[in-house]
Amino acid sequence: MARIGGEDDRENGLLYEPGVHAEQLREAIEKFILGMSYSGLKFGYLWSVGIVPGDSDARGFGKSVLMQHLARQVNRDFGTWAYREVGLDEEDASEVPICCLLTGFDTANVRSLGAALFAAVEYAVTYSSGGDEKPLAERLRERLVQRVGSDDVRDLVKVVTDQHRSIRGRTLGPPDDKLIVALCEESKEPAVEHLRLVTPMSRSRNGASYMATFLLFAAAAGMKHVLVFCDQLEDLASTTTAKAKRVLEVEKFRDVLVETLPMADMVTMVVTMHPRASLAIGTAWALADLPAFDLTEANRQSTVRLPALRDAAQAAQLLKPYLAAATKDGTVREEGDELFPFTSDAIACLFDRSARKPRDVLRKAHIVVSAAAAENLPRIGLPDVLRFLEPPVPSQTREARIAGVANTIDWSQD
Repeated sequence: MARIGGEDDRENGLLYEPGVHAEQLREAIEKFILGMSYSGLKFGYLWSVGIVPGDSDARGFGKSVLMQHLARQVNRDFGTWAYREVGLDEEDASEVPICCLLTGFDTANVRSLGAALFAAVEYAVTYSSGGDEKPLAERLRERLVQRVGSDDVRDLVKVVTDQHRSIRGRTLGPPDDKLIVALCEESKEPAVEHLRLVTPMSRSRNGASYMATFLLFAAAAGMKHVLVFCDQLEDLASTTTAKAKRVLEVEKFRDVLVETLPMADMVTMVVTMHPRASLAIGTAWALADLPAFDLTEANRQSTVRLPALRDAAQAAQLLKPYLAAATKDGTVREEGDELFPFTSDAIACLFDRSARKPRDVLRKAHIVVSAAAAENLPRIGLPDVLRFLEPPVPSQTREARIAGVANTIDWSQD
């Protein structure tokens, strides 16, 4: 599970290993980012399905961390990285500047599209992965200053408000002038404080207006498109949510994102999807005449499916950044022993006793490491994993049960 902004690197998405799902990561760039920038994609769907037929529990495949990784990488250079990843040259890569926002539904506070859009603006204003990295809104202001040739707040505000006056079409009404001024301030604190004081009810009712205001600011800074990654759609589609409310909120996806400016021109939304969510929301989605999300050939250009882990080598690749981050400086280990404290056959056994989901592998690895630490073991071998974990998951395929993993894994391979 990956909490955006959490202090623990094991759970905040920062130890994501892009090579584990390298093919799907590239597919997401091509379909979602290039689709947004050049093909007019409005909705994309990041899927996971169960390990076995009929298994509706498709969580833990890495959808959230893939979204977080893409958003961080894109926002660092406003899309140049993503364009170059798929072969565009430098000139083409800088032609269509973009940025990414992250949001998601939950059963506690974010149960409407408005609240989710407000949370996306909060992400832009407050989120930083640490170090010298600035939040997206601060970096957009720097671009705005360069474009305007002045850092005077009044000059910047004028350019943003002129952006709104140039719109010729249906809007949600006037933008939030106080938020525009706060975004144009040199410090991020005014914007952070302004958003903090918004009540939960106003977040839900007026979240789309806050998003529209932020989009005007982004457009003034030169952004052509904004990709909004929306996680945990299943919480909006939860069976505990009244059917009438689900239908109403899904209709807002169309009314706000498809038919209202500047969202209609700038925003592409990618949502997470799995079988249980699709069953709960499918009828409402179809009634709203939104693009189909089924994993079919007809929807190939708007869907990406994350598979289960193939083998123990891929599980080892997943664990590598976690083990490296946890190993103390000065620890003596053999050259190339990137799996320390695990032996290669221990990783194979760990994979054999997981559900082939990245989350399950990580959780079981934590169980084993904690148990081994309690016994003060110098290394973790196959017998230790056998002692600390339950027997193999019945649905495991014979192909997945391999005898061991070479100590010299080629981490560049999928």
